[in-house]
Amino acid sequence: MADLRYDPISGVWVAIARKRRERPTEFIPLEQVHKQLICPFCNGNEDETPASLAVYDAQGMPTEDGNGWMCRVIPNKYPSLTDDARTDCGPYSVEQRDGVQELIIPTPRHVNSISELTSEELTICFQAAQERIATLQESSTAEQLVLFLNCRYAAGASLGHIHFQIMGAPVLSHFVTARLKRNQEHFKSHGQGLVQTLMAWELEQGVRVVEETEHFVMLCPFASRYAFQVWIVPRNSESKFVQSSTQANLELANLCRSYVGGLERLIDEPAYNLLVNLSPNSQPRDFWFVEIFPRTTRAAGFELGSDVWVNPVPPETAAKRLKG
Repeated sequence: MADLRYDPISGVWVAIARKRRERPTEFIPLEQVHKQLICPFCNGNEDETPASLAVYDAQGMPTEDGNGWMCRVIPNKYPSLTDDARTDCGPYSVEQRDGVQELIIPTPRHVNSISELTSEELTICFQAAQERIATLQESSTAEQLVLFLNCRYAAGASLGHIHFQIMGAPVLSHFVTARLKRNQEHFKSHGQGLVQTLMAWELEQGVRVVEETEHFVMLCPFASRYAFQVWIVPRNSESKFVQSSTQANLELANLCRSYVGGLERLIDEPAYNLLVNLSPNSQPRDFWFVEIFPRTTRAAGFELGSDVWVNPVPPETAAKRLKG
């Protein structure tokens, strides 16, 4: 069971992840981590991980480990949401339902960034994520699924080999419910999601748009919390991530690779997080979009005390520099 504890002062749920202490890198200085490990995600080291939940070949077809795989989905060996929960907590709320945590390994090659993946590898990775999320939405008790990637140790990666994660929490946070409510109210008034309305305005302005494709617009958001932060927004407000076509997945893969390549030309080996924002599982409409956050600055006392973020690079400047 997940040990999820609610803080009534801040309105935040916190996962107490005791099993994370078992990770071989948990208390090792970041600069030493890459010297400590034999990578369990590389080709030939499949026995170092839990058994695969799904395996794909270079054509995106199901296969098995050892048969020239391109993408693997495995359970997380050191999950955050499967610890034993406590029930006697006085005035505090505790949730005692299971969570979900899976890893998607997009290549058997030891690569450290999205820019090193091929378009085909990343496209099949998105396909694997769609299929796993669709299955988990039907079979798990998770209220909210999150698809994300942590690149490099400063962004929270425990291994250098690039991989995505799917995590599902059995509770909805105030952050998620408030965002969903804003989207729903906007949709009732305007017939499209809030992020699509913002995208349309950004296209008119032009100053923060980085790149466009048939299915997506990539832009630096007006109120960017991080320097060089981007959104990748689907043009169709009725689209669902789990139903995106192969062509849309390819466009999304190319946009992600293009952005990260541009970022890495501007900044030497930047750490970054990629997040696919999805609606709660109970919602019939999926207000989804992608965010990528470079970890160029750290939250300090003001941000932690006020939840007001300080960004040293205006998004207008960031878009111009990312376009080259």
